[in-house]
Order: sequence, then structure tokens, then C-alpha cells
Amino acid sequence: MKRTFRKLALVFMLAATPLSLAADRNERIRTLSGNFICVCGCRQLLSACNHFNCPSSGPMFAELGKHVDQGMSDDAIIAYFVEKYGSTVLSAPPVSGFNLTAWVMPFVALAAGTLMALYFLRRFRARWAGAAEADADLAKYQDKVEEELKKFTPED
Repeated sequence: MKRTFRKLALVFMLAATPLSLAADRNERIRTLSGNFICVCGCRQLLSACNHFNCPSSGPMFAELGKHVDQGMSDDAIIAYFVEKYGSTVLSAPPVSGFNLTAWVMPFVALAAGTLMALYFLRRFRARWAGAAEADADLAKYQDKVEEELKKFTPED
């Protein structure tokens, strides 16, 4: 009985191995395809290109699968696609050279905007505080006006 169970377990494991390898391959292709933009002109991710019978996404996926099957590393596959299609095939610019500005500028703009907002808030807060002091000065005159109005009796 134990021997039969062991044989069945071995057969099951051997039968399941290609399925797990295929799942890993497909997952790796799906993950890698997110790094590329379809070159058909749609400017969408390769994994999200929705053109019917797209002339570019099918061959690009086939190439990607071929390189995954050859056992190439992710970096080597990315370098191959950049060499073949240019750096415009990348979904995110590389973090080097002039492309570094694409990564840095949003943070610089956020910091500049925050500093400007703080500057104007402090400036207007000082004006509002001055306006409150002016309201206090007006309050004593308001009291005098109220007293004068009480004394005044209009003639009918």
C-alpha cells in the first residue's frame, strides 16, 4: 500500500512539474512585459496593448517568451529590447543621465510649491492679525456711536 502511494505521489509530482514551470514562465513574461511599451504607436504598456491584431505586440511577446525560454536574466532581456527598439520602448526612463530629471523634477516642484504656499500663508497671516487689531480699535468707536444713537430721538 505504501509503495503504491509513493508511486502515485511521484507520478503526480512529475506530471505537475511542467505545469508549474509553464505558470512561472507566463508569470515572468507578464511581469517583464510591464517594463515595455508597445511600439505600434499606441503608447500603452505591452501587457495592456488593446489594438485588435496589433502588428507589434504579438511579435514582441514571442521575442520575450523566446528570451525567457533561453534563460536570459531580466536585465539582459531589457538591455536587448533597448538595443533593438531604443530607449523609448521602456515604460519608465532609466535613472541615469538626463533622464534623471524625470525622476527628480516632480519632487523639486512639490518642494517649491510647498515653500511658496508657506510663504504666502505667513504673509497673509500677518495681514489678518493687523486687521484684527484694527477691528479692536474700531470697537471703541462703535461703542461711542451706539451711545450717541441711544441719545438721539428722531422728530416725527
